[in-house]
Amino acid sequence: MNDDSQNMLSAFMNVNLASISNNYRKISAMIGGSICAATVKADAYGLGLEEVAVTLKNSGCKYFFVSDLYEGIRLRDIFGSYDYIIYALNGLKPSMTKEYISNKITPVIGSSAELAEYNENTEVRTEHRIALHFDTGFSRLGFDDDEIDKLSINGDNIDLIMSHLSTAEDPESKLPEKQLNKLLKLTNRFIGIKKTIANSAAIFRDKSFLLDMVRPGISLYCGYNENESSSWLESAIELYAPIIQIKDIKAGSTIGYGASYRAIKDIRIALVEFGYADGLPWSLKSTNHQSGGKFYIDDTATPILGRVSMDIVAIDITDMKSDVKRGDFVEIIGSNQNIDTLAKNAGTISYEILTRLNSRVKKHYKYE
Repeated sequence: MNDDSQNMLSAFMNVNLASISNNYRKISAMIGGSICAATVKADAYGLGLEEVAVTLKNSGCKYFFVSDLYEGIRLRDIFGSYDYIIYALNGLKPSMTKEYISNKITPVIGSSAELAEYNENTEVRTEHRIALHFDTGFSRLGFDDDEIDKLSINGDNIDLIMSHLSTAEDPESKLPEKQLNKLLKLTNRFIGIKKTIANSAAIFRDKSFLLDMVRPGISLYCGYNENESSSWLESAIELYAPIIQIKDIKAGSTIGYGASYRAIKDIRIALVEFGYADGLPWSLKSTNHQSGGKFYIDDTATPILGRVSMDIVAIDITDMKSDVKRGDFVEIIGSNQNIDTLAKNAGTISYEILTRLNSRVKKHYKYE
């Protein structure tokens, strides 16, 4: 726990940059001759773009994926050089071709309309590299089959062809293999151009997905516990919030909005200063008939009672053997509960929780 944060008595997150570096190096070591890029979109999944990107750069990463042009410009300013390749996943923003070129941001172009606009606004196309996105079954961004057949490989400086998997984390799904085979077929005539399809899940699914480049994201920051082969990855985050009040509740009393939880006996609760305004999913609420999420105090589980409100959540400390007092911190994510477990209890995914944690959650960076 961070002593400065405890003195401030506010929710905080420890971000272990050494763990992020270790994860990057471990993934790099297991992918053979493939390039290990890093996905740092959405402020490095909410962990802080500057700190995370510099850590990855210092760990040997030279290829980075962001969401759009503006994230790319911010990352370019952080690096202060053109030595690193930055791909903008969401493609070419209308009327902004010159900004991509001047900042050396590589747009991942995914439609004929984008490519036509890029070509119309570029006098010497070979001076700036582009990437192409092929839709192989995700039905979102990317050229469809008819568009791909009409693509010319002459005159455009194509650096990379990518596709995105829809069910890579599902071991029962056969769609990832179908998407991979389709990408390989579609890129047969694009000789000498790098190909990538592997996100975090696909990296650990099968080595056939590695191709020329992989694009880990969540596995760099939170580990990836969906696959035994990735159990050696480290979670880089811990999340704590303070107790602001202790209350004794009489049997029959209701707790929180909607009176959705009624005490069936005398209990003791702690009010934790953390809620959905901080990024805690409202779905972690509980009723007398349905359990919700839980926090931890001294390695002991303390269930959430009633609804998660904007700033406060009540937890049950009735059976705590140790003394609990105002100013103590509870563990929301840490050694007892990783982000995947919290997300599963909330009926969501770790990506959503991580990126929803807002500016009220202070971040403290560790280098060990």
